[in-house]
Amino acid sequence: MELTRRGYAVLGIVVLAEVLALTYGARALNAIAAPAVVALLASAIQLRRTDVPTAERDYVPTAFPGDTRDVTVAVDGSGVARIEETVPDGLVAEGATAEATLPTTFTYALTCAERGRHSLGPLKVRMRDLLGLVETTYEVGSTTRVLVYPPVYQVAGRDVILRHVLERSDFERQEFDTLREYVPGDPLRDVHWKSTAKAQDDIYVAEFADDRVDDDQLVVAATADAGSVDGMAAAAASVVVMALDAGLSVELRVPEQTVPMGRGDDHRQRLLAALAVTDTEFTSPFKSYSLPDGAAEDADVVVRGESDGVTVTFGSDDRAFEEITVSRENPITRREVES
Repeated sequence: MELTRRGYAVLGIVVLAEVLALTYGARALNAIAAPAVVALLASAIQLRRTDVPTAERDYVPTAFPGDTRDVTVAVDGSGVARIEETVPDGLVAEGATAEATLPTTFTYALTCAERGRHSLGPLKVRMRDLLGLVETTYEVGSTTRVLVYPPVYQVAGRDVILRHVLERSDFERQEFDTLREYVPGDPLRDVHWKSTAKAQDDIYVAEFADDRVDDDQLVVAATADAGSVDGMAAAAASVVVMALDAGLSVELRVPEQTVPMGRGDDHRQRLLAALAVTDTEFTSPFKSYSLPDGAAEDADVVVRGESDGVTVTFGSDDRAFEEITVSRENPITRREVES
């Protein structure tokens, strides 16, 4: 419990009254200091008798960097309070403070800036008496985990996987599936000239569904040097999402864990969650952020993060990640990844 600015002002009045009492007699002390002292005591007693507030916060769904979530906070109790959310690095909150009479509910906007597992909270609730002379601060409510996936970019597509990873010299075209932007290495026969002519400045490539991928499997191994883990995570996430979209079963190997072979939306979320929590810091100079021996040797795709960039090896084809991405400025949105 401590005094507010107003409380210190009242305390100053008491001190001034004491000085006046020494100069002009006790009557000045009784007339000025006594009411001020009573007000301070009453405020302290009122605040001490106030129940400790409680708080609940909404669950925050998983997100990608740049996503914004509305978070609703309910604080129960009585009295006047200033409420402030505890926001860690990697998250940005707007409107996460409120001054209100309890109980109260308010909502703020939370923007996910960096991938990782972040802990939101606890809430700091600064209680004041009705006169605003005394205050005390509580930390209430549990922390909420906020999981932010790495960004996912559109890469060269299933044709590249079939030709380079599955060692197929030929792509069996079934029905038309989708259009995407041209990536260096795409065959010219796949260019969709009608859409390209309309776009003028962009080249579009047609992708076709291939029923043969239903029984195929892909093993992705990813490793990184210090300072390049974020880039590695984004590249690996882009590759596994591309493979799942092509209908392959995917296994992911990173230094801290292995996600077994699987497919489907639930497996997609497991893969992205594993890459979200992949180390972002090297806390020990003796820590080697590398795969176990042999883990990359039999992998179909190997992602390596190094000081000069991220490389992706598809079979015998070794490329910089920037070379096989459609766009680095516009990552795939959550809806596109999880649909």
